[in-house]
Amino acid sequence: MVDLSNFICEEDLLDIPLAGGSFPWSSNRAHPSWSTINRFLISPEWEAHYLNLIQKRLPRLCSNHFRILLDCGVLHRGPRYFKFENMWLKSKGFLDRVQKWWPSYQFHGNPSYTLACKLKSLKKDLKV
Repeated sequence: MVDLSNFICEEDLLDIPLAGGSFPWSSNRAHPSWSTINRFLISPEWEAHYLNLIQKRLPRLCSNHFRILLDCGVLHRGPRYFKFENMWLKSKGFLDRVQKWWPSYQFHGNPSYTLACKLKSLKKDLKV
């Protein structure tokens, strides 16, 4: 315990608030030294990067301990992944465009590489 305590102090780790209850177990009667069991400790860098960081006490399943979740707030997502829309197949001229584009994609390599490159090019054209 002394080594852990020293490590926490040396690394300047922080114990963040626990939402949904005071303790991560079902009985609110607690020994003072047990009050921070099952908690996340974070660095000051994390606290600066994630401004709305909080621990959440989740529903209890089968133990007397609640699960906890580290909520980092709003995620800044990158671009969405590509989805083919079936409705495009019903659009007039869609298949003609794809049939025109497909042979125009020229790549050299083994068949799986060529297919992957052609699909990537087709995806770019479909996005437009």
